[in-house]
Amino acid sequence: MIEIIDGATAAFGPYRTSPQPASAVLADIRALGIRVLSDLPAAVLRERIPADIAEAHLSTDPVSPHTGQATERPGFMAPPRAADTSVAVTMALSILEQPGIHPAGEALRGLLEAVREELTQISATSIDSWGRGISPALQSVHLAALAPSLRPSEYVRYRITTETPRRPTRTTQGIEQRARKIPTMFWPSWTVRLTPPEGIHARALAPVLAALLLIPDSRTSLDQAAELIGDTIDGIEVSRLLQELNALPQWPDIVTALDRLTGHLDANSTPIHYGRRRLLDYTGLLPHARWLEICRYTGTPPGTGRRERIARSQLFQRLSGLPAESVPDALGGLDSAEFRATALRFNALQTSELVHALRQEALAFLASHHIHNEPVTWQPPTTLLAGLSLPGPDPAHVDLPRLHQLVRERQHPVQHAAQVLGTTVEAIRHALDEHPAPAPPLTKNAARATGRIRQQARQAIPAERFTQLYLDERRSLQQIATLTGFSRRVLTDLAKEYRIPLRGPQDHKRRGTIERDWLIEQYVRRRRTLPDLARETGMSPANMARWAHIHNIPLRPRGGASHHSTLRTADEAEALPAVLRKALTGPYARQRLARFLAVQPYPTLTEAAQDLGIHQSALVAQINRLEDDLGQPLFERAERGRAMKLTRFGKRVAAAAQLIKE
Repeated sequence: MIEIIDGATAAFGPYRTSPQPASAVLADIRALGIRVLSDLPAAVLRERIPADIAEAHLSTDPVSPHTGQATERPGFMAPPRAADTSVAVTMALSILEQPGIHPAGEALRGLLEAVREELTQISATSIDSWGRGISPALQSVHLAALAPSLRPSEYVRYRITTETPRRPTRTTQGIEQRARKIPTMFWPSWTVRLTPPEGIHARALAPVLAALLLIPDSRTSLDQAAELIGDTIDGIEVSRLLQELNALPQWPDIVTALDRLTGHLDANSTPIHYGRRRLLDYTGLLPHARWLEICRYTGTPPGTGRRERIARSQLFQRLSGLPAESVPDALGGLDSAEFRATALRFNALQTSELVHALRQEALAFLASHHIHNEPVTWQPPTTLLAGLSLPGPDPAHVDLPRLHQLVRERQHPVQHAAQVLGTTVEAIRHALDEHPAPAPPLTKNAARATGRIRQQARQAIPAERFTQLYLDERRSLQQIATLTGFSRRVLTDLAKEYRIPLRGPQDHKRRGTIERDWLIEQYVRRRRTLPDLARETGMSPANMARWAHIHNIPLRPRGGASHHSTLRTADEAEALPAVLRKALTGPYARQRLARFLAVQPYPTLTEAAQDLGIHQSALVAQINRLEDDLGQPLFERAERGRAMKLTRFGKRVAAAAQLIKE
């Protein structure tokens, strides 16, 4: 005690990681002493205190023979006797001298159990009534003491597995920002590791894990978390699966994994804005004609329609982060049972060529929505899982050569491979997504069919014709494939047969450069499509969209205003205040800016929409689009008891917009 009083700070026991002022440590000792003197039964006290001190403390009759009332109120004020003070300090320091917060929590748990028959009678905030000035370290010790009695959601919320458990500090805005970084369907590489082999399906657990990432260090309820993450499940479902995870022996390490990932997301920016991805219009994703084209030049059998719907559904999930079963009806999605039965077969059959083509298609889709700087998918580093014992297998340990051999042998290859390799179906699915199996060798019948196709190609494209198209006119193999209807694989074999050398990457350098004047002439004036121009130049639509972005040529929005209008808006933006330029480069830009000015006086967007005669969802979408274009929030949204108001940046935008309006 003298060392604590003489020192400016204390750095022993639970204070080691976060040294505290002497006054705070003395307040902690006083708070614990109060509990000991006022609540600890005599039998327990005799077990834990030296006998002479215990007897000196317990020897005085606390009841007055005259009034029948207590002569002392233990813990209410400074103890009148040295023995009482000794008991209080000795018991308090027996907790606070433990080597860390969690050992101190175990020691405090014994005291709490002696004070209360059930720890559930004590809440995470009950320590607030123990006295003033209690340090954060003692609050952490108290949470560690309550750990066995906490509900699973509280165990996650208070970050019990960390070195310093604590009560939530994150604001609502901070949690909303975290939600934008998380896909509705948790990242596959993490889902595989956190899903037990039996009892819980990965597809059911994925959105629950995503919602749980919003719980650490926050006051967000399970229902609110489910809504923020995409609203595909509810708080009841999150709670149900949370209880099942809590029953696993790996539960503490699961919580540690979620807490590490939460800290990583809060401390780092991520390359994908999932909040925006969830709101995109996916009705134009992978049109039927484009699927047939991809199948033709990758040598993929297009199937009868189900395979196409699976490809579209999986592409939708990768892009949006939403469940594949949530694909819009307009895209011809499959019901859950049919999807699950067919998707595994599709994973086994897809080749690296098909995976690459679908990724390029996804990039082109993002470019059509003015998203040029995001990858198709992203995974948090699995190095955050180092040293943890988790219920699911590590996909990195799958024997890929053996896996590729197995998936080509059976009618149900994924299940068969999982059984043979001693892992889960989800681990096999993820491994095949990351490392597709090579195309299977041709059967005799397929070889005969390929021979007939090559014979037809020889007749349709003799050597002279091939030379003219490829060497004289410098068309690409893809352009010739589009012109003739034969696949690139057949044309490549035909070129080798005709001894026509194929162009290498250096030969494509000139053709791979797109001049601005040419692109304006073809795309703007002649209004040709990007896929059409891409086929002509032998590149992907995504690459063509990239050249448009480089040359500052706005892309035509699907179903939007005319392209000439878009260009005119972009040209006019150059003469406007710098703060507004990013907001005035697309169709209906001025209308969005006018709406922004109109809603300023209103306390909520709902009231503004009613008065202005606009549908609320349309108004919210316009304000969100304006904020996305400008890159910063314009309003602090209304909350209970507080009206909507402009941010500092919003005031700058409003002032500039008012000037151009006048």
